[in-house]
Amino acid sequence: MKFPIVVLTPRPPNAVGATLGQDCMAAAEAGWSSATDKDVALLLDLTGIKAVNASFLKATVYWALQCGEAEVEERQVTSSEPWAVRPLKLYPCITGCSREVADDVDEFFRGRGAPLLHVDQRDDEALIRGRVLGGLEPAIAATLPALVNAGEATAAELAGKSREKITGNGWNNRLAELHRLRLATRRRHGKFWIYSPTAEHVTLWD
Repeated sequence: MKFPIVVLTPRPPNAVGATLGQDCMAAAEAGWSSATDKDVALLLDLTGIKAVNASFLKATVYWALQCGEAEVEERQVTSSEPWAVRPLKLYPCITGCSREVADDVDEFFRGRGAPLLHVDQRDDEALIRGRVLGGLEPAIAATLPALVNAGEATAAELAGKSREKITGNGWNNRLAELHRLRLATRRRHGKFWIYSPTAEHVTLWD
């Protein structure tokens, strides 16, 4: 999947506080504001960062995740606050984490039952390789490698390849959940959705 990648780069050594997070978002707004009309990857680069806290994550990648969920669910904006959650086609992810920072990010997202993609390899317009931090239900976690192996697929195509006793609707629900969680993108083809993994190669964090 090729799409614009907007990079947030907090200044080392620490990424802490909502104010700093919102400042980073504002500095990159010219890039991610187009997410009203098209898919945009929002990549938080934590290279050289020694500490990150919940307030910063809430103001950046978690805010973007909530905006992505709002877009999928076609929610209306209900607040005039500048950083209120709004429908945006954002795909939040991070890169460059030390093991300690990755553990903190993992704990934050796991506590909210949500995943976040850590990007290990990319180019200018595609996320190539990554690992999933945070929380992911077992059935959804099992669906991800099936989609990665296919590259792109409809629910019916995955159902046809699977040995699991799951209906096409069951696969559709799983893929839709991967999309809501921003681990998969999708495009309409006739009456069907064609899904692709957000990064070409994705595994769970070890």
